[in-house]
Amino acid sequence: MKLTQSKRFNPNYCAKIVKIESFTPHPNPKCTRLKCCTVDGYQIAVGIDTQPGIYVYFPIESQLNEDYLSANNLFRHTERNADKEIGGFFEDNCRVKIIKLQGVPSEGFIMPTESIDKWLGTNLVYNVGVEFDAVDDKVLCRKYYKQQSIKVPQNKSNKHKGIKKVIDDQFKFHYDTVLIKKCPNIIKPNDLISITAKVHGISGISSYLLCKKEITPKWMRLLNHLPFIKMHVYTQDYDYLYASRTVIKNQYIDSNPSIDIWKFADDVIRPHLLKGMTCYYEIVGYTPKGSAAQSMGGKAFDYGCVPPTSLEDYKYGKNFDIQVYRCTYTNADGRVFEFSARQVQQWCEKEGLKPVEEYYYGYARDLYPDISPDNDDYGIEFVKRLGESKDFNMEQCSPTCINQVPHEGLVIKLENMRSEAYKLKCIKFLEKESKALDKGEVDIESES
Repeated sequence: MKLTQSKRFNPNYCAKIVKIESFTPHPNPKCTRLKCCTVDGYQIAVGIDTQPGIYVYFPIESQLNEDYLSANNLFRHTERNADKEIGGFFEDNCRVKIIKLQGVPSEGFIMPTESIDKWLGTNLVYNVGVEFDAVDDKVLCRKYYKQQSIKVPQNKSNKHKGIKKVIDDQFKFHYDTVLIKKCPNIIKPNDLISITAKVHGISGISSYLLCKKEITPKWMRLLNHLPFIKMHVYTQDYDYLYASRTVIKNQYIDSNPSIDIWKFADDVIRPHLLKGMTCYYEIVGYTPKGSAAQSMGGKAFDYGCVPPTSLEDYKYGKNFDIQVYRCTYTNADGRVFEFSARQVQQWCEKEGLKPVEEYYYGYARDLYPDISPDNDDYGIEFVKRLGESKDFNMEQCSPTCINQVPHEGLVIKLENMRSEAYKLKCIKFLEKESKALDKGEVDIESES
């Protein structure tokens, strides 16, 4: 058996083999039973007796295999543990939470590598730096999602009768934004970078791409009503698509799109798209039904919007807004050209659309000139400074929301024409998000 990456591997929520060489005292001098270590820029509180060695690191908001937790007696409810006399601190949802211990947040969880062998009865080789989410085909960890029961009407088919018009090498969902603390050294002093606000909204995508188009003659379509005869003729032509984070809403030739928040947003973006363009954006404010696009603890992340009084009254710029963060051009061969962060800002200005707020655009070395470019830990120090920056509203309330809600954080892009971006979330936002998950709150995006 060996450590592997499953088909659903997500670098932000995977396990990692790490070497802990030293510890620091807990910042609270009164806390004598804990000390701290650092993994990928994350501070983790551990017991005072923890020794240097090789460990498995699990990030916050990952969900661990219940058999792994049971084998290592980590459940709080002892009846779920292999040894019924020993109790841990994991709840039944198996989730790694951000927690404050003596006033200091702990951003993850470490266990000795022997814990995997104890779970599987193996004696594996553990190489430092390996990122994984499974051992062979046994999944160890994944992103945490609140499990909900979804009732499907028994008298209705879930299969769409339309013909799919999407050409696979044309449409692309958005890539996963990587947590910058996992790879801070990606930033070099001479890198041209963009730093923008990360807003807490609903992901939307609008495209004007080559799609499959049916040109079957009428007489041939009539034959399709006969048993065992299915005759269709297709060509390719440019057509509009719109999507949530994971679902294309109008992917069928004869689809009748529903009126939802993604359709309203697409109606705004669609007139501005040229052939081959795809626009990625956050939808913020309120839905057509009047609920918050995103909320925590009963407070909406409104971004200056107000709830609609009715569906007929639902208006862009008043009840919901759109902030564009990415644009691409896809040619007929399926090759993708990535707009630079500056080009996204310029395109939005030209088209009268709103981009995500740009906090900084320039060379990394000019943002914090006092950090020596020869520092081996340049990226680590750079990210640390970003996380403390009140100029970028870190650990502050959102500057554009009416409600007092935490600012989500930052997005960092390197101007290198690659399809990649990095995010840095505020600790206060993560704490609120964790409490919301504890209460069973589920956002629209996680279900779309």
